[in-house]
Amino acid sequence: MVNKPFTQAKPIFENLYSNGFECYFVGGAVRDYLLNQSIGDIDIATNATPEEIQRIFQKTVPVGFEHGTVLVIEDGVSFEVTTYRTEGEYKDYRHPSYVEFVKNIQEDLSRRDFTINAIAMDLMGRIIDPFGGQEDLQNRIIRTVGKAEDRFNEDPLRMLRGIRFVSQLNFSMSHEAIQAIQNQRQLLEKISVERIADEISKLFSKQHIQFALDMMNETGIYKSLPILNDQEHVFMKLLSYDFDSPFEHTGLLVAFLHLLDRRISIQQWIKAYKLSNDIRNKANHLVEVYERYESEGLTNYVLYKADCALKDVMKLIHLLDEPVVDIQSVYERYEHLRIKNRHEMAINGQDLMNWFSNVKRGKWIGDFLEQIEYRIVKEELENDRNEIERLVKQWKAPENN
Repeated sequence: MVNKPFTQAKPIFENLYSNGFECYFVGGAVRDYLLNQSIGDIDIATNATPEEIQRIFQKTVPVGFEHGTVLVIEDGVSFEVTTYRTEGEYKDYRHPSYVEFVKNIQEDLSRRDFTINAIAMDLMGRIIDPFGGQEDLQNRIIRTVGKAEDRFNEDPLRMLRGIRFVSQLNFSMSHEAIQAIQNQRQLLEKISVERIADEISKLFSKQHIQFALDMMNETGIYKSLPILNDQEHVFMKLLSYDFDSPFEHTGLLVAFLHLLDRRISIQQWIKAYKLSNDIRNKANHLVEVYERYESEGLTNYVLYKADCALKDVMKLIHLLDEPVVDIQSVYERYEHLRIKNRHEMAINGQDLMNWFSNVKRGKWIGDFLEQIEYRIVKEELENDRNEIERLVKQWKAPENN
């Protein structure tokens, strides 16, 4: 019998069994279970059709009905349940020309990308592995189901996905897969840049980034990626780094890429990979703080400006400058700052308007607040209303215009 979190799906299995159907856990959850790694989303495959799944279960959502996928909700937990299927030719390098439901789990597994993802497991932990996925797990190798050229021609993103597994699992790739990527990497240019960006973000969010970059270099796949395709020196710089920890979000990655060559703006990276405004804003903030660090060192004000992104700023400093810094002491300094944000200041903009009641509101309010904020953080001024008032009233009042 399997353990948690698989046991949460027991009611789904029992319900399908009692209605005369079979079902198995499939995909990444099975792979990670066999590797004794933490398990993410659990996917279930069955010979029941989507209509039969909806009839059997009370709470369902047809998230990919035409491809056989139904979301089944049991005790507040959601599972994707998908009908066994085979697929027709991939004419657009992503979607099959048709999907045909089948009754055999081995036929379903035969359409999957890599052998380590083509393993099925039942509720008792019994394994179905027609393509040698368990052996490949033991040998720590990424090998395609069937001919690599065929799998990559169906969906070229699988080439980048395979390299992402190198970063995630610290595996090597089969010679056949490497050769196929070398020969077919240009097909990646037919894939939407949003899908490419998602895979690259995942690649850099895993532990073994350097191994994946080495594989990208060996296969030459980076030459088919936006910006890197005509800025090879940026990729070569990436190769020179020793990444000892993942990038926890894409904004940090974009900031790092920009700082590798500041002639390539953050906006160029954002536009090339069609990334969100949120990612752009995070990257801009990190670069702003890093550049302040460059000009004045790791001062209290730099820590203050970093705020909740301090860990990310320290990663940039570690990667780009490799200074000898006691990280713990930096965090202790941050914790002892007089204020952590402007809302903690003893005064606000309304106080300034009251003190300069004969002056119209305007940009001067923000400028004054910034000066006060700076002095408090630098410990040149106590965060005390009376002290702040005494200081501010010595300043030249802004012109009333």
